[in-house]
Amino acid sequence: MITIKSENYNLISQDFYNKTIDSLDLKLVSCTCGHSGCLIRYGYYKRNVQLKDDRITLTLVRVYCTACGHTHALLLSSMVPYSQIPLNIQMAAIHAFESGLSPERILADQCFIDENNLKAVIRAYRLHWKERLHSAGLSLFDRPSLVIGCFSHFSRQFMQIKTTVNKLFLLPT
Repeated sequence: MITIKSENYNLISQDFYNKTIDSLDLKLVSCTCGHSGCLIRYGYYKRNVQLKDDRITLTLVRVYCTACGHTHALLLSSMVPYSQIPLNIQMAAIHAFESGLSPERILADQCFIDENNLKAVIRAYRLHWKERLHSAGLSLFDRPSLVIGCFSHFSRQFMQIKTTVNKLFLLPT
């Protein structure tokens, strides 16, 4: 998969996703195999995302690498691979956990996320990410640096549990 770094971590919508992906020049995006200029749009798939006050289904773009023959999903950096819960909500739950706040404070603000979802996020953080962040010197409080640092040190998005190859693409400014 290929993650596109977007500046807005709180905005997830089909329109925002489409605008971000359509603004990409696929010739500049490199595949996980390292080749550039070899990605072509290949198809789409649906993915559910649980937002603060809504549950939406996004249609995500898949690309095919003509060099290595692999397909990749194009995700935004506000999304966590293999999770329906966006990065900003997972980080809020982790901040609450680290601050000693009760999960009820987060749940009161979230209509579509239940206590079991939050417990799973906290468990994944404790088991897979807390020590990694500490060993790499990454802070939970600087989201852009955290995302870039996780890709740099671990080759995956923060809170991505499966070790599927993931590559971060920074949009040209």
